[in-house]
Amino acid sequence: MKKVLFIFGFSALTILNAQMPKYYKSINFNKKGNDLKKELASLIKTTHKNNLTYKELWKALAITDADTKNPKNVALIYGFNDQSKNKDENRTRSKTNTGGNKGQWSREHVYPKSLGKPNLGQSGPGADAHMMRPADVTRNTKRSNLPFIDGTGKNSKRDNNAWYPGNEWKGDIARIIMYMYVRYGDQTHPNRVAKSKNTYHKDMPDLFLKWNADDPVSKLEIQRNNYLGNLANTFGQGNRNPFIDNPYLATKIWGGPKAKNNWKEIK
Repeated sequence: MKKVLFIFGFSALTILNAQMPKYYKSINFNKKGNDLKKELASLIKTTHKNNLTYKELWKALAITDADTKNPKNVALIYGFNDQSKNKDENRTRSKTNTGGNKGQWSREHVYPKSLGKPNLGQSGPGADAHMMRPADVTRNTKRSNLPFIDGTGKNSKRDNNAWYPGNEWKGDIARIIMYMYVRYGDQTHPNRVAKSKNTYHKDMPDLFLKWNADDPVSKLEIQRNNYLGNLANTFGQGNRNPFIDNPYLATKIWGGPKAKNNWKEIK
């Protein structure tokens, strides 16, 4: 049975016992592995009708990443403590406080531009709002283009010349990287952005499969996915991130720890 909750002016499916969205009606979910990946890739490419400009991302992210408890603020990826004296540790910030200066928020490429082959640039994959997130300017610089590494605790941090995003954000990171790989192929290969073994699949680091299974989809992820998936919205792209709609799709494609299956229609 479908449940609906309303978040800042647009509806979002709950992820508990949700029905499969009509968006996926063309997909044969009896398939798995690379066959399923190919079908999802075709879907999210053909429905990506609106390519945002790099400049448009400022306004888009102020909407998609509005804090679910205070929509006047944006949620800052890698942030974890609004009471911290170190402003770069803050989890939220006024949505209008944007720019490149200390204490402001900027546009973070979860998949670093420089690690794309070729470089992702500031259009196409480099301006895909499913991948871009608000981040504190200083914390964004600290992360730089470091690959991700496993860790524990709420604090994001540099470790062994890599980056742990913090407990709240690790599932978001995994599902973004999975989306980017399915959407843009080898240009955004996951193995370039993780310090991890590949026990389950040569193309998907264990790290991301683990994070996808361990960290449930958040209200913020649902909010972003529903806005960007709707072309009627000013900055909607028209396509969705399938791994937010159902994390279990990653298990069907790449194996690894079994992630939550949100749809009763698939096994």
